[in-house]
Amino acid sequence: MDIHKPLIFSATAKSAIFETTLFKTTTLSPFLSNQELHIEVNNTTSLAVIYNEAINMALMRHSDCLILVHDDVILEEDPIPKLETLFDTYDLVGVAGCSTAKIQSPALWHIMGGGFNSGNLHGKVQHGSGDSKRMSNFGTVPHRVVMIDGVFMALSRKMMESGVRFDEDNPADFHFYDLNFSMDAHNAGFKVGVGDILITHESPGLLTYTDEWVEGEKYFISKHGN
Repeated sequence: MDIHKPLIFSATAKSAIFETTLFKTTTLSPFLSNQELHIEVNNTTSLAVIYNEAINMALMRHSDCLILVHDDVILEEDPIPKLETLFDTYDLVGVAGCSTAKIQSPALWHIMGGGFNSGNLHGKVQHGSGDSKRMSNFGTVPHRVVMIDGVFMALSRKMMESGVRFDEDNPADFHFYDLNFSMDAHNAGFKVGVGDILITHESPGLLTYTDEWVEGEKYFISKHGN
């Protein structure tokens, strides 16, 4: 499918968009010069709420694609050509996820998916910055999955129009928004997939189980566990 008016959306606690890695790198990328980038600064609102607002924004501007991405990400390539192909099959696309999951603690997608030797993990993400980048290869792509990592989430217009929204009842403002949303999409019959889209995430990811994360985990397991 052809993608018209793609919107790249991010939220940051920083006070200016030019302080974010996403802004600094996308403005230097000629392939992103014709795409709209919106970064919400000074953000303390939960990602579920702010991402639902982003969906409404994308629908109002008649976007065929909404890309939700962390503010510390480098888009190493133009994702749109690959998304145009991926959206022929999938409604929601990420860069890493698992094809099956056992909902239990610790509720991390790669652990619930069985770990790195299970064959249930898919995608790849580069981590680090400068000369210290390293690639994490999770598994084959493209591939259908049940949940994706929130570092990069691309919603087709069909997904945005579906009524499936980020769960604002989730008590963890900055955790589990991604797993809840992708599981809700999957359970509603939409196709969730992982594609070969190269990004670099400067953050190493979750380092400690905060009280907020634990509350979010309890909610997620209660909602999606058997």
